[in-house]
Amino acid sequence: MAHLPPRLAWDDVRRAIDAIGATTPVDIRDPAVLLLATTGIRNGELRAIQLQDIDWRAGEVFVRRTKGKRDRVAPLLEETGAALADYILRARPKVDSPYLFLSFTPPLGPFKCASPVSRIVRKRLRHGGIELGRVGGAHLLRHSLATQLVRQRRPINEVADLLGHQSINTTALYVKVATSQPAEVALPFPGGVA
Repeated sequence: MAHLPPRLAWDDVRRAIDAIGATTPVDIRDPAVLLLATTGIRNGELRAIQLQDIDWRAGEVFVRRTKGKRDRVAPLLEETGAALADYILRARPKVDSPYLFLSFTPPLGPFKCASPVSRIVRKRLRHGGIELGRVGGAHLLRHSLATQLVRQRRPINEVADLLGHQSINTTALYVKVATSQPAEVALPFPGGVA
């Protein structure tokens, strides 16, 4: 708890996503990667998503192989769903792979490690005019989302569930950014006055 996690203002994240054109297959894939990363999904979880994991009707993504070894469901907002559908229909390489996100660099296939996703995020953030130090990648978007949710005064247990934290203590780090409103992000005391 000695330091705050690196994070971006949510307006900066939005600006970077909005700055991506849709002229090439990569330009169609990358907004889907960034938008899905803004749901709190970790880099490894994003790489593990398979086409069958998307429930279009329910607006959800089944997240497997989580850090806590538990599967969970992440919300699929309309904008994210539209970007994913656009990528799948217009840009995803036509290869026999169950994985959602694929590399356009031969051999075509799923991302095997974290660095390609981190490179995509860093490239798009920089293209959006965001200055990055040594910190970047999909985890930066995860920290930014958590910080944004705490600033919106979302209950800390809701933020923990979205991020897939097994313990609220792990999520408590983000409360430090909202020191002006600690009573509003705290969990209610059992049996206490509402």
